[in-house]
Amino acid sequence: MATSKLNLTFLDRDNEASTISVHSLALTGANFAAQGALADAFVAAVEDVTLMVKSKDSRIAVETKFSPSLPTNAFAQRGIKWLVRCTDTNGNPVTFHIPGAALALAGILTGENMDLASTEGAALVAAIEAYVLSNDGEAVTVVEIVYLD
Repeated sequence: MATSKLNLTFLDRDNEASTISVHSLALTGANFAAQGALADAFVAAVEDVTLMVKSKDSRIAVETKFSPSLPTNAFAQRGIKWLVRCTDTNGNPVTFHIPGAALALAGILTGENMDLASTEGAALVAAIEAYVLSNDGEAVTVVEIVYLD
């Protein structure tokens, strides 16, 4: 069943973060305003019962959960990952990780870097550059994708 999700992040006096995550009805055009008002009321009620300050309010329109079978490959580990390095249109760095790097794919590795001209590398770069934005909302350009363990 698809749901929407609300994530609230609060900071304590030591600048340490805590997050509250709750699910609600999947957002649609028909219920967007009503669900937004209910979310606002929930946020206000939470703020009334905490001494911490809200630092982030993230609302995800639709979240779909899956029940997958676990991977059988011994290298399917979250600690083996790709580090994606990008820059935005203002030259600011943007990075994120892709866990469980598929290191055995033919043509992917050139030393420690993904071959961005390979079929998989080129498809990933195109998808990132079409979808991902920086924290400032600017388009990004992929610089490199590096293997980390």
